[in-house]
Amino acid sequence: MTNINTRITGLALFVAGMWMMILAAAAFLVLFIAPIDTHFFGSEGDATLVSIAQASIALASVVALVFGLTRMKRIYLQKKLRQ
Repeated sequence: MTNINTRITGLALFVAGMWMMILAAAAFLVLFIAPIDTHFFGSEGDATLVSIAQASIALASVVALVFGLTRMKRIYLQKKLRQ
C-alpha cells in the first residue's frame, strides 16, 4: 500500500510541477509581453515593430517551456526507471 501511495504522490508532484511551469509561462506572456509597447516604446512605437517583438519573445518563451518540460519529463522517467 505504501508503494502505491509513493508512486501516486510522485506522479501528482510531477503533474503539479508541469502545470506550475505552464502557468508561469502564461503569466509571463500576459503580464510582461502583452504591454511591452507601453514599457519600452511609451505607446509611441510602430504597431508592426511591437507585434514582431511580442511574437519573437512569445515564441522564445514557448520553446524554453517545451525544453523545460522535456527535461522535467526525462528526470521523472529516469527516476521511475531506477525503481
